Amino acid sequence: MNKLTIISLRDQKLMKNKEIKIFQNGVHNLLDEELIPEDAASDSNNWFTQDGRIKLIPGKLLIGEEGVSGKITGQHFGYKTNGEKIHWRKAGTVIQYLDGATWTDVVTGLTSDADYLFSNYSSLSGSFTLAFGVDGIYKMHNANPESHIALYDEAINFKGHAIIDKGRTLLWNRAKDKTGLYGSWIDNQREVSGSTGVYTTVSGEATTSLGGTLAFKAAGATRNCFGLVVTLTGSGEVYTDDYLGGLTGDMGGTGTINYITGVYTLSNAGVGEANYQHENSNLRGITDFRKDNPRQSGQGFQFPQDEGGDAILKVLIGPDGVYYSMKEQSAYQLSIDADDGNATNLVFRKELGILSMRGAVSTGAGIVFMNTSNQEKPEMTILKKNTLGDSVIPDVLFSQFTFSDYDYSDCTIDTYERYIIVACKKLGSTTNDIILLCDMESKTVDITSYQARTFARNTGELFMGSSISATVFQLFSGFDDNGFVIENFWEGKGETWNQSKLKKYRKIRLKGHISREQSYAVYVDYDDAGYQRVGTVFGTGNYVDHTSPQSIGANFIGQEQIGGGGDNTSDIYPYFMEIKLKKVPKFRKRKMKFVALGIGYADIESQLDQNIELYEDKMPRRFRQKANVNPTTGSTNNANPIY
Repeated sequence: MNKLTIISLRDQKLMKNKEIKIFQNGVHNLLDEELIPEDAASDSNNWFTQDGRIKLIPGKLLIGEEGVSGKITGQHFGYKTNGEKIHWRKAGTVIQYLDGATWTDVVTGLTSDADYLFSNYSSLSGSFTLAFGVDGIYKMHNANPESHIALYDEAINFKGHAIIDKGRTLLWNRAKDKTGLYGSWIDNQREVSGSTGVYTTVSGEATTSLGGTLAFKAAGATRNCFGLVVTLTGSGEVYTDDYLGGLTGDMGGTGTINYITGVYTLSNAGVGEANYQHENSNLRGITDFRKDNPRQSGQGFQFPQDEGGDAILKVLIGPDGVYYSMKEQSAYQLSIDADDGNATNLVFRKELGILSMRGAVSTGAGIVFMNTSNQEKPEMTILKKNTLGDSVIPDVLFSQFTFSDYDYSDCTIDTYERYIIVACKKLGSTTNDIILLCDMESKTVDITSYQARTFARNTGELFMGSSISATVFQLFSGFDDNGFVIENFWEGKGETWNQSKLKKYRKIRLKGHISREQSYAVYVDYDDAGYQRVGTVFGTGNYVDHTSPQSIGANFIGQEQIGGGGDNTSDIYPYFMEIKLKKVPKFRKRKMKFVALGIGYADIESQLDQNIELYEDKMPRRFRQKANVNPTTGSTNNANPIY
């Protein structure tokens, strides 16, 4: 045995095994890939981290008919008084609601690319959804979604974006005043008496046999009715309003009432009289922005927020109950006294801002937004209560993630289950093509590639309005991308096992769950030489325990990701498999990559690298080049490799 062989054997050391027992760190792309946690992804697409494992992201499902090119410019869920939801959207020049599987026009003739904000409002007169935009204000009763009231009146209110809170509308983004914040009357939900109240009672109005139109509408186009009671003179049958658009007779008759148009029907013939109430939101209601001089408590108001001259983009309710107006380079704070007599309107912070109307969201913890005041270094930030006092302070979230890799010029931020979801663009893209899943509980970020522009939630389900067509999808549902395989990959850490020495290893063990129809490829990259496919995990493999199925729901990204009930479930099975590696070179660094190949479920809960051997402390062979330095010029010649 020669001397070289003796040294080589002496330097060789067996590290045995190294196991990732849990995946919990998401994507870490700020630091070098060798410095991130052992279970983190250096990059990924359409895999997400949840409950100690990485999972292939769920897919998306078309809702209604597929639209033409364009984008969704508004989306929302309203609700009826019984809790039933109505799905609203703005697409092109129309506001529509989903009637079964058909998007049905309600408001037409709107500005095509204009964004609209929807807001729900519930009062004694019913449950409404209002739409605010550049063309006006539109009021829809969710019991009669096919009808609407156009509320814009130049002498009474404004065109712009708005939210409704505490019985008042707050409106901004007027074409004539981009930096003004406006408030409406507070709706006191009382009967009209002198100069107060918004409700008017009608008694003894004559009705026609089998139906007709109530008289209130002819006297005011911005009115809607409620609380209808019809008594037929001949039979004495009394029809009462169920506040869902239905009338029920005490002698078996049925009927309907459209609260917007006043049209009613009765199944039994006979004339009689109607008693009901009607309201007018433009008269001391949530769309009346007028005020006396001097202003009285409960009336409309206007506050200038002119610092910097940039427009108000979004108004949100802070964790302290104060209103925060988000602009490009600053934020304002409007605090209104409990008696509505006085208010404080101040600049909250400079060098803090957003780029888009939907670039911030109010959560239970505070206001979350993508702070793009420094566009070279955008930071996800939360305005939250100071634990040491009652003030609100900004705090940076997810510092391990490079948010500067994306463009937030048309950003939408919303909440879904445990996540903050961020729709944005890859740098250079013209439309949104990325959704970042930011887990507030686990402090992780994962990357998905869906083309979203708006979000809306309905009892645990998430819906996305497309950024490239007038189409809505249910998001994170099922296992396919509207019929296609979900494009995906997951790349791990540049793993050295904290050793600069060269090394080899023999086997990889992987454990998790998979559906029968799914498979995923396993790749390895040694010292940046390129990925090699070393194996495939099949859902039909003999290492899969098909005797122990688990059922998962079609929507498994939320809190109830395993064990979903109902008919729309799938079976997944535990697997534990081993890949024997061949022709492994001596390497310093190794990276893993996983790519799901089919349509179905796949996750990985642990990874074991087995029989790791350490060798000499040298550079990898492909990097061993002798640098001959010319002492005069300082130039090098790397033509002579070192062996």
